[in-house]
Amino acid sequence: MLGLLKKVDPSFEIRPDRRCTAVNSDGFEVDIIRRMAEDNDPHPLQVAESEDEFWAVQAQNAGVLLNAPHFSAMIVSPSGYMARMHTVSPVVFASFKRWLAVQPNRDALKRTRDVLQATLVERLVTEYLPQLMSDDPNTKVSP
Repeated sequence: MLGLLKKVDPSFEIRPDRRCTAVNSDGFEVDIIRRMAEDNDPHPLQVAESEDEFWAVQAQNAGVLLNAPHFSAMIVSPSGYMARMHTVSPVVFASFKRWLAVQPNRDALKRTRDVLQATLVERLVTEYLPQLMSDDPNTKVSP
């Protein structure tokens, strides 16, 4: 996973104090999260066998993201390269981020970021992807 990030930006490195986070020279962070461990799930979970790789961190309610409807779209880089992005429903992502922001144990800086991310994605959905909005209970995050 780190190798993939380094193809995009060679300055990405795993944070020595937080093995589930990679950070680049601009301070942009990427976390590898997983749902809470169940039954015989290994924990902690190393993403790959290399010592220089990510370890996935458990995130409360992250199962919502695993069970979310899929979303796929074409993306274009500033240099003009195109690719297909596969991810979770933006509606579920925004709802998850709003839920995460109000958790009492959430770091204050992360709360602010969570709200900003949720607001931005909600605006994108409202303005450009209104077909994704529905009353479907599968697109709501429950605590």
